[in-house]
Amino acid sequence: MNNKTRIAIIVASVLASGVLSRDGAGGDDEQDKSGPPTAPDRQAGPYPGCVKIFDGKSFEGWEADPSTWSIADGTMRGVGGTSRLAYTTADHGSFRLIFTARMNPVNGDHLGVLFWGDRPKDPSKPKIDNAGWIQFMPPHGAMWDYHPPRHHNLSHETLAQGSRDFTRWCTTELLCNLEKGTMRAAVDGVEISRYSHRDAGERKDPERRIIPGPIGMFRHGSGASEYKDIYLEDNPREDKLLTVR
Repeated sequence: MNNKTRIAIIVASVLASGVLSRDGAGGDDEQDKSGPPTAPDRQAGPYPGCVKIFDGKSFEGWEADPSTWSIADGTMRGVGGTSRLAYTTADHGSFRLIFTARMNPVNGDHLGVLFWGDRPKDPSKPKIDNAGWIQFMPPHGAMWDYHPPRHHNLSHETLAQGSRDFTRWCTTELLCNLEKGTMRAAVDGVEISRYSHRDAGERKDPERRIIPGPIGMFRHGSGASEYKDIYLEDNPREDKLLTVR
């Protein structure tokens, strides 16, 4: 074998090695890019331990009847129709919920978030009355009880007066502990309400029980309710409100 032949063989080997190297690197890059994407309703958010459960683009993870619920400018908007509630497909017992909401327009109406009630069977006409729900109403901080035999105002501790400006975007945080039967609520960085259920351990009596169930965003009357930036932490690790300054 002469020198020219040896040189040709060496050059060919070097070139082949370079091609293989590039192909291998390219394959790794493509594999990284094609990994399983984060589900749109489970994106990590700005609050430690919380995940985003409404992506502003779809109702994945929610039951939301189209007669009432639509998506407008990244918000979950409820107005008119037959459904009073858009609710999660998963049940939640102890949880932290953080969301931003307003009325647009108000029309004498109010916002609300419902929890610890029976799962509705029909999203177009979800049962609320006598279904055991607890309701918190931001930004003013009122509460309502939907246990049978008749729904009514719910006694709770008021720590600070909430706003009654329903047209302004407000951020609400609920910290709910099913085993203790407690709820703490903050609006725009101020804790305004606390609630303790009188029968924290009751799971069967329909007039007294609290149970794991869906979380529902309320469309109450003739106004338009808008909800966005909804984050959730199941079984919170810390008994503190993340939004409170």
